[in-house]
Amino acid sequence: MRALVVDGPGRAAVSDVPEPVPGPGEVLVEVAAAGICGSDLELLEGRRPAAYVSYPVVPGHEWAGRVRAAGAGVRDLAPGDPVVAEGLRSCGVCDRCAEGRTNLCTAGYAETGFTHPGALAERLVVPAGLVHRLPADRPVEAAALLEPAACVASGLLEAGLPLPGSRVAVVGDGPLGLLALLLLRTVSPGELALVGGRPARSAFGPQCGATRVVAAADQEGLAGLAGRFDAVIEATNDPAGAAAALALLRRGGTAVLLGISGAGRPTIDPDTVTLNQLRVQGGFAASRAAWRWVVALYAKGILDPAPLVTHRFDLEDAAAAFTALTAPDGDAVKILVHPAGDR
Repeated sequence: MRALVVDGPGRAAVSDVPEPVPGPGEVLVEVAAAGICGSDLELLEGRRPAAYVSYPVVPGHEWAGRVRAAGAGVRDLAPGDPVVAEGLRSCGVCDRCAEGRTNLCTAGYAETGFTHPGALAERLVVPAGLVHRLPADRPVEAAALLEPAACVASGLLEAGLPLPGSRVAVVGDGPLGLLALLLLRTVSPGELALVGGRPARSAFGPQCGATRVVAAADQEGLAGLAGRFDAVIEATNDPAGAAAALALLRRGGTAVLLGISGAGRPTIDPDTVTLNQLRVQGGFAASRAAWRWVVALYAKGILDPAPLVTHRFDLEDAAAAFTALTAPDGDAVKILVHPAGDR
C-alpha cells in the first residue's frame, strides 16, 4: 500500500510499504480522511521532543475510516463499520489510567502517528479497544476532526464545564480554538467571545457559536473585555497567549491552557493568579471520557466540525498539504488528506 514515511527529520516521501496485518485484538482500518496539524509538522522537521516520536514512522493521528478486517478475538467490530480511534495507547492499569486520565498514562508515551504507524496511509492497524464506532448515517470524513476536538474536550472536562449562562472566551482562532467554540456552545453560555489573530480564521467564529469576535491586535477592544469572563480557553501556541487569557478573567475565574508555545520560560505573572484567585488548568492530549463525549455529540449531530475543513489533498500531494498548512497568509483552517483518493 502507499504511505507517507518519515525516515527522520527532513526526510519524508510517499512510498510503497508492506500491507499491515491485524493481530489478536486489533483491527485493520481503511483510512477515509486524515487531518494534519502542527505536531505533524514538528515530526517532519525534527522539532518534536525525542520522547514523543520514534523514527521511521508514518504520521497521522487525526483520522476516520472504515474497518476492513478484524483480528482474532475482536467481536464487536465488523468490516464496513465507520470508526475513529484514540491515538494514545495507554496501559489501562496505572494510577492515572485508573482515575480515567488515560492521557496521563505513566507507562510511557505511545501514540498512533508518532511512535506507531499512523493514518497518512491507505490503511492502518489499531487496537480494537481504542476504537469508537460511528453511526452509519453520519459523514465519515468530518469525523477526522474528532481527535483534536477530544483534546479540547479533555481540558474542558478536567477544569469543569462552564455553567449555562456563563461568560466564556476563547483565545486563538486556529482549529483548536474554533473546535472549542463548537463544544462550548453546547453548554449554552450567556456570552461566547473569540479573540483571534487571523481574519480569515476568525471569520468562522460566528458560525461556530461566537457571539462576538475581537482581533488580537485590537488593544482597545481587549481592554474593554479585561476581567469580564468566568472562563477562558487559550489555544494560541503563542508565548503571549496565557497572559492574554488570564487578563480576560474575572476574579475567581478559570483558564484552560491548550496551546504549546515552546517558550521555555515564564510568560505569566504568578501574582496575577494568586491575587485574583484564578484557576489555571492545563490540557494534554485526550482522555477516554473526552473521546466518548465528542463521539456522542457527533453521533447525535450536535457537534458538526465539517465547516472547518477548508482544504483537501490526495496522499500523493501530501507535500502540498503541508505547504498549505504553513502558508503565513493562507486561509487554511483544517486540512485533510484522503489516502484512498476518493475525496
